[in-house]
Amino acid sequence: IQDGRVREVFVTLKGDRLAEVLDEPSTPRMEERLAGLGVTLPEGFKGEMSLAMEDWIDQIAETLSQGFVITIDYGQLAQNLYSEQHSQGTLVCYNKHVASTDPYQFIGEQDITAEVDFTSLMRLGERHGLATVGYSLQRHFLANLGFSSFIDALQTQNLSQARMELRLMTMKALVDPDQLGDFKVLVQAKGM
Repeated sequence: IQDGRVREVFVTLKGDRLAEVLDEPSTPRMEERLAGLGVTLPEGFKGEMSLAMEDWIDQIAETLSQGFVITIDYGQLAQNLYSEQHSQGTLVCYNKHVASTDPYQFIGEQDITAEVDFTSLMRLGERHGLATVGYSLQRHFLANLGFSSFIDALQTQNLSQARMELRLMTMKALVDPDQLGDFKVLVQAKGM
């Protein structure tokens, strides 16, 4: 947000270096999305927005005649995602398991990611005929599916102690809030 207006970050070349340039949004969809969310962003706010999300959810809704869509990822509801806590966005880059916020280093050699706006995903889904059935933390979702019974079942498998401990540790990572347990799970349905 610059001078109270939504701006888009474009990347250009200045000499032999990549540089960011703020300019008018390339599409009105950015401002429409924010207005639809009822979000007012403060001056200087910088964040990410997935406009491709709408095409993706449209393809899913068009392909699916009846069933469920389960989306599991890290992200937040819009009120949290577009809050002061994330005033510089949620973009994170990973190179050799080391995190940074600089997408212009290690070009082509790092993963670049940002948190999912689950509010937009829900609303877009509903516009395309996908009803929101549930939204929760992954650890709660798995617990409700009987996760503990899968842990118990490890005891009945003919595994070495080392393999059993490795599987147990891996499974527990799925529900550990410091690891993957705080991933969000969105369940949407069509024709159910």
